[in-house]
Amino acid sequence: MSAYGKRARGGILSMLRIALIAVFALVGCRAPDPPSLPVPTLRVMTFNVAHGGGAVGAQAGLSAEAYQSNIDAVAAVVRREQPDVLAIQEVDAPSLWTGSFDHARRLADKAELSEVFHGVHFDVGLGKFRIAYGTALLSRRPLLATASYRSNVAQLHTKGFVTAEVVFDGRPVVVTSIHLDSGSSEVRRREVEQIIDVLRKADRPIILMGDLNSRWGREGDAVAILAARLNLDAYHPEQTDLDTFSTANPHARIDWILISRSLEFTAYRVVPDAVSDHLAVVAEVRRRP
Repeated sequence: MSAYGKRARGGILSMLRIALIAVFALVGCRAPDPPSLPVPTLRVMTFNVAHGGGAVGAQAGLSAEAYQSNIDAVAAVVRREQPDVLAIQEVDAPSLWTGSFDHARRLADKAELSEVFHGVHFDVGLGKFRIAYGTALLSRRPLLATASYRSNVAQLHTKGFVTAEVVFDGRPVVVTSIHLDSGSSEVRRREVEQIIDVLRKADRPIILMGDLNSRWGREGDAVAILAARLNLDAYHPEQTDLDTFSTANPHARIDWILISRSLEFTAYRVVPDAVSDHLAVVAEVRRRP
């Protein structure tokens, strides 16, 4: 190779080195993007378990073994869905008419949920002749500041609600399990006033769950009142494929999860398993950015 050729080749290599150095320098000047961290979510579920009566909702007449089997079937669905917090309604303390065992405790044990808070809103009889039931919260996380409220709209009214706090993303939220009257919108409105009086004092985000026996489109009924007065959001309230009652012929969306506006839904669905006369609802929520 001539001296000129060697000089030309050296010049080309020098230019390539300079270009590579410039590229590396530019890349090095840009800070790498931090790895994206998963956004914490809370998985919640509401389920009216129909006193362990199964898909037909039998409140009496079955054997103790049948009620146990029905609660175990509910627990299998819950265990599969893996909620952090479960709200249940029509759940019995040891009661003569439904097998004389603690439905909430058995469900929690079978579903591997360590925390149980059961509010008994109806309780008559004594000893083995007792009939007692209400609403409950089951959780993988500690249930703090628990409270139970029996609806005060009538002497022997059977409905009520429970509340608790759970820590989510480093801060507490209020979770509830609520059961409203099925027969009268006026009674539901009176029940709702009691719920609002309690929950409006909370200085934390609210996740309200339960069998509200109320449809969004009915003017002046409970679910819309709760949402408006407590500044809660429903997931697509007019959506027509989220009916929860009855299992045999789903035609009414009466089981709801409502959340404060500082939270948002990342998922929401009705669980199709026919293990009660209601279908369960599962949602995932996170704090708004």
